[in-house]
Amino acid sequence: MRERFFTIIDAIRYPLLLTINAAGYPHARPMILVARDRTIVWFATARQSTKISEIEANPRVTVLFAAPDRFTYACLYGTAVVVNDPPLKAKLWREEWRENWPDGPADPNYVLIKVSGKRGSYYYGDTDETQEFILEER
Repeated sequence: MRERFFTIIDAIRYPLLLTINAAGYPHARPMILVARDRTIVWFATARQSTKISEIEANPRVTVLFAAPDRFTYACLYGTAVVVNDPPLKAKLWREEWRENWPDGPADPNYVLIKVSGKRGSYYYGDTDETQEFILEER
């Protein structure tokens, strides 16, 4: 079941990151998946973005990886933190972002979001297979 979950995640380049806004409602937006390390996913964003203030107010998030053409999706439920670590920012930097962050990985408005998955669920449309489980680091 975990293998199917990670297969779905790895096939989707633009998942939706859902935070909770100031009114208490989910706020979804597409993001570029920068990296995945087991149950941790990474995104890049602007320090001044709304998602940062929402994460700082409530770090519980959902990352939705959806393939609507196949009626397949996976949800990663976890906690998010804002990361401003210069070596890691340099490692995950992509040159195509320079338009947004002219100073490159040293740009003060460029930060990373680390989502540590705690739970997962998926629906696999081809087989109607569905599972929900706790993600445990091993």
